[in-house]
Amino acid sequence: MNSLPEKQRGASTIVTIIILAVLGFAAYVGIQYVPQVIESKSIDSILETMESTQKTNPVTTVQAAESKLIGMLQVNEMNDMTKNFTVKEGEGGIIIAFSYDRELNLLFTKKPMHYRKKLRLH
Repeated sequence: MNSLPEKQRGASTIVTIIILAVLGFAAYVGIQYVPQVIESKSIDSILETMESTQKTNPVTTVQAAESKLIGMLQVNEMNDMTKNFTVKEGEGGIIIAFSYDRELNLLFTKKPMHYRKKLRLH
């Protein structure tokens, strides 16, 4: 007697390829995005440290704030960020502002990512 073939078990080849393509695209985007998030969080941390040390060891001049910030960037190995910040005297204190652009390549389009952070030292 001939027996009928059993029902297929597991995923088909096309479904497997689609799943692998989606996972590959997610990994491709993640490899670009995760370093940008880490860089942004590092700058947040540097600004928080500047703000907290302002209470115990106040910075009173723009030059002192700038040199302290450059030192913190160098400790975090972020020397390329030294051209992306400004330190100026403002109303009520010293203003530190970071502004920089990154790009996220999504294969079909490139999405510009703009990061802007500001801190006022009193």
